[in-house]
Amino acid sequence: MHVFRSNPANGLSFEDLKAIKSYLLKGGIGILPTDSVYTIACLLSNKTGIERICQVADKKMQQSQLSIICSDFEMVSRFALPIPNPIFRAMKASLPGPYTFIINADVKAMKHYENRRKTIGIRIPDFEFLTTLVRELNEPLICSSLHSDDQFMEYENQETAISRNYEKTMDFFLEKEQMGLIPSTVYNCTSGVLELIREGKGELL
Repeated sequence: MHVFRSNPANGLSFEDLKAIKSYLLKGGIGILPTDSVYTIACLLSNKTGIERICQVADKKMQQSQLSIICSDFEMVSRFALPIPNPIFRAMKASLPGPYTFIINADVKAMKHYENRRKTIGIRIPDFEFLTTLVRELNEPLICSSLHSDDQFMEYENQETAISRNYEKTMDFFLEKEQMGLIPSTVYNCTSGVLELIREGKGELL
């Protein structure tokens, strides 16, 4: 596993972005920071990568509830069924931000990942490096978050723990200083109304 470390003075560099983009385009999976917690991610079109993510996260693909990271709402519209106006207004008001909205997926567009519910979590993080990466890829990343209650948290810090626990299963890891431990706030929107599933970093809508 290749580890990229952010520079305290310059943050995350263009060179890091270029190298991570190369890993993803070659079919790799890795751990990336978001505006909430670290997440395991690969390209949405990378079916083998999705299978690897589910294996690492101990999830069965058909039963899993993964999310996609999009750069903007235009990208969201390519993978979602029409979103009711009240839900869309709530999404527009809170994204980019630490929220996950579970919506009905366009099954044809999601051919490499389909769960039994035919839904997908939507994320547009408030983290420019990540949204720039997705914009340059012109394709969402599909991901599974690493939460603070995972077993790796027994170590001295989460970066050390991630490096030790995932060095044989990940292709790369992008470290970021001062990463939080609180996951995103999650809403289920599949019935046309906002249903709170998990209260997290984002304020309640």
